[in-house]
Amino acid sequence: MQGNEQHTERQKDSRLSPYTTQEELLCSQAITAQDVLDHLTGPVISIILHVIIFMLLVTFFVETPIHQKDQITIEVTEVDIKELVKPAELQSLPEEVVEETVDIKVETPTINTAIVDGPVAETVGVTDAPSDVKMPDLLSVKPSSSALKMPGIMAARGGKGRAGALKKYGGSSETERSVSRGLKWLVEHQNEDGSWGISQQGAMTGLAVLCFLAHGETPSSPEYGKTVLNGIKRLIAFADTCNSGVRGLISSPGNGYGHAIVAYALSEASALTRIPQVEAAMNKIIDTIVKGQNSLGSYDYWLYTGPSKEAGSDGQPRCDLSIAGWNYQALKAAFAAGAKVEGLESAIEKGIKAITEIHGASNGIGFSYGPRGKATHSMTAVGTLCLQLFGAGNSDAAKKALKYLESIRGTELTMDWRDLPSLSPLYLWYYQTQAIFQGHAGSGPVWKSWNTSFTKCLLKEQESDGHWETPTVKYADKKLDPKTGKITYQGLEIIGATTEGENMDMKVYSTTLCILMLEVYYRYLPTYKIERGAAPETGGDFKKKDDALEIKID
Repeated sequence: MQGNEQHTERQKDSRLSPYTTQEELLCSQAITAQDVLDHLTGPVISIILHVIIFMLLVTFFVETPIHQKDQITIEVTEVDIKELVKPAELQSLPEEVVEETVDIKVETPTINTAIVDGPVAETVGVTDAPSDVKMPDLLSVKPSSSALKMPGIMAARGGKGRAGALKKYGGSSETERSVSRGLKWLVEHQNEDGSWGISQQGAMTGLAVLCFLAHGETPSSPEYGKTVLNGIKRLIAFADTCNSGVRGLISSPGNGYGHAIVAYALSEASALTRIPQVEAAMNKIIDTIVKGQNSLGSYDYWLYTGPSKEAGSDGQPRCDLSIAGWNYQALKAAFAAGAKVEGLESAIEKGIKAITEIHGASNGIGFSYGPRGKATHSMTAVGTLCLQLFGAGNSDAAKKALKYLESIRGTELTMDWRDLPSLSPLYLWYYQTQAIFQGHAGSGPVWKSWNTSFTKCLLKEQESDGHWETPTVKYADKKLDPKTGKITYQGLEIIGATTEGENMDMKVYSTTLCILMLEVYYRYLPTYKIERGAAPETGGDFKKKDDALEIKID
């Protein structure tokens, strides 16, 4: 007893002491038979029960026979096949448009009717222009980087199309950088109301917008979208003033040049944007041009269609190929845009007839300023281009004029800012560049020679801020008339060298024409033609042929 009590005491102490003897450890690990019996009883009973259940299941499945059918009958039924009706495609929801209402104030412009760097114009005042025009919100758009799908003749203006045209027709990265610098200068000098220039805002705004459109820029363009949008809004404001000026013209000075150039720009804008408000403005202003064409198919200042007061006119209307040229370009652009103006096709046919028969030079080669006069360098360029754009570039008159144009200054055409071919060299070069490009489809020795010369000159003469000065302002031997305070050249006044307003108009004018020349590669495809038929009155029709530049046309 005493030993057991001592052992028990040691067990109690071992819980408290970290030191345990070997004997005590062995005693704690000893296993008795009762321990084994207690642990094995449960598992043994579980195994016996599982064996019994398994035997019962085996007996059931073995003794139960599997019934099988001797034969299998297959029945085939023919089913009528009906064509499934394709569900209507879900139309994508339009992008969210952030709308805004823009109020544009239109001030009556200062009258200055002399055409910049062009033929001298007569002075006619316009005093009844509206002072306030409210613009609706139909031109609110969101910037987009989506590829442009250009119509027909303008199909090369998109990104890939422009790159392909530059490579094919002789443009370069240098000419494109020059264009970009010029466009940025125009952005920086746009007026707050969206216009350009001061004294002749109609013409200057139209020319500036044409430069952006030629580069494939629209109101949705990421970089220039806002500039183009504001410019187009201003053009629409001008179109809204139709019938407020002389004989339905817009309220803009310039003897009608501004009206024609605004119509030209609106027509291209309508073709590229398909904005209903732009189309409506185009139709309105083009309708005035169609109605302002005289009986001979040409045009006069302010769209005057009555008998000329000039000596020897014999009661015929005055015909001026210089003002007619801008109206012809507007008619062409409107036709390409699908303008819905009664008499548009007929006006084009009359224009072709007027160029060849009325403005054809007296010797049958080239074109003259008035009816059957002496051919001039600039008017030959105007008449040739307009015939080409009207689809009459293969006519004898156009072919002879093109050859004459290329030979006027010798065996090789060159552009030199210091060697002026006329008082209005940029006016001439603008038309000549396009006429040679269209006439030779952007290839061949004549085009390559002129392309090399004019691009080299334009790149050299561009000012550091991106604009161009006209040759007559920059280099000509100018004389100041002490009586009038005007600067003249060869006895004629040089516009744009006396007042701040005229100077800005001159800068915008020269810059836009230079940009348009450098955009010639992709502005109008030379392989796109308007096939002429008879006028609608005789059952004919005008048709369009796609280009051959491997550019998709929609």
